[in-house]
Formats: sequence, C-alpha cells, structure tokens
Amino acid sequence: MIYRILFISLFLIYGVLVSSGQGELMKKLKPILESSTFDYASVGLSVRSMDGKEVVQFNSDKKLIPASSLKLITTLQAIEELGEDFKFQTRIGYSGQIDRAGTLNGNIVIIGSGDPSLGSRRFGKENEWNVVLAKIVKAIQDAGIKCIEGKIEVKTNVFKGQAICPSWPYSDIANYYASGAWGVNFNENKYDLAFSPKVKEGEIATLEYIKPEIPNMHLSSEVIIKGPKTGDNAYIYGDPFHYSKIVRGSIPYSEQPFVIKGATPNPPLSLAYMIELEVSKLGIKCNGSMVSNDAIKKSEFTQFASFKSPALSQIVKQANYESINLYCEVLLKMLGRKMKEEGSFDGGLDYISEALQEMEIPKSSYSIKDGSGLSPRNSITASSFSQYLTTKINDLGIKKLQKYIPHVGVSGTVKSLMQGKKRRKNFYLKSGSMGEVLSYTGIFKGKSGKEYSVCFISNDHAKGNRSVRVEAEKVFELLFLNL
Repeated sequence: MIYRILFISLFLIYGVLVSSGQGELMKKLKPILESSTFDYASVGLSVRSMDGKEVVQFNSDKKLIPASSLKLITTLQAIEELGEDFKFQTRIGYSGQIDRAGTLNGNIVIIGSGDPSLGSRRFGKENEWNVVLAKIVKAIQDAGIKCIEGKIEVKTNVFKGQAICPSWPYSDIANYYASGAWGVNFNENKYDLAFSPKVKEGEIATLEYIKPEIPNMHLSSEVIIKGPKTGDNAYIYGDPFHYSKIVRGSIPYSEQPFVIKGATPNPPLSLAYMIELEVSKLGIKCNGSMVSNDAIKKSEFTQFASFKSPALSQIVKQANYESINLYCEVLLKMLGRKMKEEGSFDGGLDYISEALQEMEIPKSSYSIKDGSGLSPRNSITASSFSQYLTTKINDLGIKKLQKYIPHVGVSGTVKSLMQGKKRRKNFYLKSGSMGEVLSYTGIFKGKSGKEYSVCFISNDHAKGNRSVRVEAEKVFELLFLNL
C-alpha cells in the first residue's frame, strides 16, 4: 500500500514537472507566434510525442491551408497501400493486323497506367522524353510497320473523370506545376518555353523555341523585360485542352535564352501527335491521332514494347523532396483505383478521408481537395496533421518516414532551412508554400533524444514568407532545446 502511494505520488510529481516544463516552453514560444510578423494572420502549431500526446499546442485546432505539406499524407498512404516496390507500366502495341507489305490495318496503341515518370529526366538520361520517344518510334519500325492505315491511339481508361482538380486557380493550370494527372503522362506534362536573349528592358519578350515540339501549339507573348535581378514573374494562361496560350508578366534581362515551363495541353493527345510527327519523318504514313477512354480486349491487342517506371519508393522520394504536384495527383488517383475501385480525384479523396477517420482524426478537422496541396481550398488543423504523422510513425516506423521526408540542411526544399544551426539535422520537414501560406510538417528529435511529430502552419501573413520562415526557424530552435 505504501509503495502504491509512493508510486502515485512520484507519477503526479512527474506530471507536474512535465506540465511545468511545457508551460515554460509556451512562454518562450508565444512572443514569437504573437509577434508583428503574424499580425492579422492565422498560425497553428502542434507537437506530439510518440505516445500520441500533444505536448505543444498553439491554435492547433484551427483549420488552415497546408499547401505542399499535404503531400505527406498522399505519399505515405501510397507507400502503405501500394507498396514501395510498386511500378507503373506503359504498354505499346497495335490493334488489327500487319500485312506482308508492312501495312498496319489498325491502330498503334499506347495503353497508359498513369505513370508520372514516363519521359522524365529525373530518373536518368535513358528516361528523357526524347530518348523514350525515339524508343517508341524504333519499336514501331522493328515491328515491321511501314504504313499505318489507322491512327496513333492513346488509351487513358486507367483513370476516370477530370485530369485537372476543379478547385485549382485558373492562373495556375497552364503552368508546369498544375499539369494535372492523366492516364498517360509524358515528360511530366511540361514543355520549356524560351525567350530570346538581349531584348531591351521595357520591351516585349519574343519567343525563341518550345521543347519538346508540340504540334498545333500557338503561344503569344505579352511578357515585359525588366532588370537583370527581377526574377521570373511570367505566367502562362489558357485552358488545359486548348493549344492556344498567352504568356503575361515579366522576366529579367538575360544574355542567354530565358526559360519558363508550361503545362502540356492534353498530354495523351500531345504524345500521340509527337509520335505521328516522328513516324512521318521516317516516311511512315499515318491517318492521325486520337485519345480513347475505352479498354481494349487482350485478343485485339498485340504488344511489342513496354516501359516500367522506377519503384514507388523513388517516385515518392522525388515527390516530397522536389514537391512535384503531378506525382501526388497520380498517386491519389491510384489509391482511389485500388482502394475504392475508382481511379479519380473523388475515389482517391474518399479513400484518404476514410483512412484519416480510421486514425480517429475528426472529419470536421480537415477538408482535402487534391493530393498535392495546390488547391487553396485544402485545410487541416495542425493537431490533426501531427496526429496523422504520429500514427504513421507507429505504422511504418520512424526510419521509413525519415527516408521520405526531406532532411533539413541536407535535401529537398528545406536544404537551406535553419542555416548555421547544428541541430537542423535533427529535423525532417516537408515545406509548403503559396501566396501568404507557409507550412512545415514532419518529425524531429529533441535535445533529450526523444522524437516528436510537428506541424507549423501560417496563413494570411502580411510580411511575406521569408519573414515567416525566420520566425519558424526560431520556433524549431526552441522546440529542440526544450524537448
């Protein structure tokens, strides 16, 4: 009985000491989180220990826009449900028959799997768009095809519904970071648009080239040349299915061609156009290009080539380290296809919502509209995000999370965060940013050696993301020293 009373007393004393320590930490954090940098802004902070207890909270129950931090939820769920070794496969073949003269009485058929890495230079020179395109054309030649009576047909039935999230801003959707998720993606659905060098300040920038060449593409420039250090402020405008675009804004004066990146209009059809153009250069006639959303019977398809993606582990790492929206939207749709039998935004979002509720994260604490965080209509509380990460640590193990979350001071978009601070390498954080939005979400080890999940989000700050970043660094420094 005496030992029991002693144990309870010690437990209560320990609880008081922990509570007191947390109170002292909040006294240090509050002046930062309530500084003039956050005047009229909304700020949320949540830190959880590995037992799930929220040890630090500041407006942690306020729903805020997380921006690209949201990618952690999509990618970690994909790792769990699809597996680290999962690979996409794009199949190339034909319908109909090839006669003795080499005439294909049918279509060249490309069957998409949604592979976001097809033709992406991130995965080596052998996977660059021009190399992949050449391999496709060579495979057509090697099949003995000298004339195509049909068309170049790209099948996109792996996914359903819209390719572009309906809540993405119109000003984004013609730019490379908002290319959507299609049944066939190629070169990350982007093109390089180069402006001629040495155009005088104040004049309209002239277009020099587009790579890769996209048949039927028409661009007009209203871009103004400004001073050499003014940065890239040019944006492309136009509907995703239309080949006429206009570029507005400004770019700096340059001695070399200045390049910006756009979103390829209708990537499956654009790829079909590109193949048609290349085979025609070899004298192989073709009767046009088309995109089909109908499945093809196995008996009607003869395969002569295929392309496999890198393992999902590599795709997820790139998605989080380089904050690639396309990869996350494809993974969202694949989650919908596998878990809800519907490869669409709605299917993927339904699955994500159900997964969060199974973790006892309240449905009212989040509103998720896409897989990448590009939609300004996404929102989640810092408390729910830290709860999600703590659950994933317990499910997947902290070593696995460290593999997929950028290492502060080492990799990804947080490589320069907390410069000059030795403890920065104790943090693994995914950043998220857009206009008046900045977030950092991930895991860290405190000075005590204990590990924690953390979510920091700031919305509607007036002083800019750079000022908020400085304050966030102060917050992380205090968290490390006091936990």
